[in-house]
Amino acid sequence: MRKIAIEDLIQLLGMVGIIGSLIFVGLEMRQSQRIAMAGQQMERTALLIEGNSVFTEAGLDWHSIAFLDQPELAGTYPSGIAGGRNNYHSVLFTYENDYFQFSQGLMPIEVWEAKKAALSFFYNQCRYREILNIRKAFFPDGLVKVIDSLQDNCAE
Repeated sequence: MRKIAIEDLIQLLGMVGIIGSLIFVGLEMRQSQRIAMAGQQMERTALLIEGNSVFTEAGLDWHSIAFLDQPELAGTYPSGIAGGRNNYHSVLFTYENDYFQFSQGLMPIEVWEAKKAALSFFYNQCRYREILNIRKAFFPDGLVKVIDSLQDNCAE
């Protein structure tokens, strides 16, 4: 068996250390990117909810304007009903953000499971099913699969 010179061993260990450091830095950069993307998603969600809140404060139905393209209907709902519809949209924005956080590995599974249980509650508010069905077209496929897997108490 051939003996390895101490200088060669030191060089080998140095190269392994450098490669390990590069891998670590790469993983840290990847995690930082995911965190930055999650921050951007949270900011977009906050802006949407804030914009939706303006309609609630005015007693107008955001859904009529944003999704139905019928602004003439926005003021026809009693403010309590318009507010409920607007709140439902805000909840859906929040769950869309929660799903993104979970899909990026930034939310523990236990928290996500609790969020899914609460989502099931909102999914089964049958008076808002029309809103959910319209919004599903804008959700990521993974979130749609989660929603479609929930027990449906509104089925006819």
